[in-house]
Amino acid sequence: MLPRRDANCGVSECKKTNEVWALNTQYAAIRDIKMCGCPAEFVHGLAMPREVITGVEDLNRQEGIWQFAWDVATERIELDLIALVVNPKSQRTQNQLHIHLVRLDKNARSNFSQYAPSYVNSLENIWATAEKDARSKELIDYGVLVAQQSPGKYIVVVTPNSPEAAFTQWSCN
Repeated sequence: MLPRRDANCGVSECKKTNEVWALNTQYAAIRDIKMCGCPAEFVHGLAMPREVITGVEDLNRQEGIWQFAWDVATERIELDLIALVVNPKSQRTQNQLHIHLVRLDKNARSNFSQYAPSYVNSLENIWATAEKDARSKELIDYGVLVAQQSPGKYIVVVTPNSPEAAFTQWSCN
């Protein structure tokens, strides 16, 4: 059963409903439950494949999810603040790949350099770029953050811990 498109998100019902932001044959994007009870300007969504793919470690992950997630995020978040994040296997609560669509926190960019990030010109090879970076850092379990560096250029940050917690406004509390 798919999430409902017509779900109303009142404070009392928010955690009992799903709000679909985008849907196609391969991917779905929904409001994250973390938005419940938050101010209207707070954004936290999830983009996920509609087939079972466990996470960053799954060899069946698809590169197309990054562009889908980016397109959904641009409808809700300022371009220079968009962060697309996948947490490491050891720090996730679901065994289904999901990309968090969140805002960068105010100090995120100044902290990227300590993780020796990679740069790409499109969202077509994020998994391959992240995997290569993780190997070079000898990381088996890792998280991935993607943000826009400049128009047409993206930064890919690979971390052993949750990039969601380290770099984003993931909670309104």
